[in-house]
Amino acid sequence: MTARSKRTNKPEAVKNDLLNAAGHILVTGGIQAFTLELVAKEARVSKGGLLHHFPNKKALLDGLFMREMDIFRQEMLASQQKDPVAAGRAARAYIGLNQENEAETPVILRHLLAAMLIDPQLGQEWIRHYWDVIRSTGLFEEMTPTLLLACMAADGLSLWDILGADILDQKMRQGLSGLMEKLTHMSEKVP
Repeated sequence: MTARSKRTNKPEAVKNDLLNAAGHILVTGGIQAFTLELVAKEARVSKGGLLHHFPNKKALLDGLFMREMDIFRQEMLASQQKDPVAAGRAARAYIGLNQENEAETPVILRHLLAAMLIDPQLGQEWIRHYWDVIRSTGLFEEMTPTLLLACMAADGLSLWDILGADILDQKMRQGLSGLMEKLTHMSEKVP
């Protein structure tokens, strides 16, 4: 029995393999190199097998985006549970201050967001889903201008990463991360 025949009885495993392969292709080659043929080859699945799970490139990218957003949501909620300070907890989780890769958007998510900026159809659908996910984490329930500023600074750093602007050294990134963290601990509401 081959590895391929074992997977046919496990459609979720095949689907996961396809999403993993799609993520790998997107991260290593960018959206321009992203093809269904390449994803199928990387996942060791026939193109027909890929099309059975994802009927087109958009459906595959949608599946990858939805999975990554679900992971992002789970990480935010887990981060909030570990944070003993209630004030600013959701903002610190959004920024990534309580996670191992502090204040750094996962590489796959950066590439998906870049694809979203390139393709208006993806953009409209994904933006709605993105904000639904963010709202579901409680980020906006106790938002203040100071917390919003910290979140926007983190978004700006992520955008710079997407655009490949490697003009910040590690010391500057650490300084910005420290400043964002200080902002999340400021509890006053500014009018």
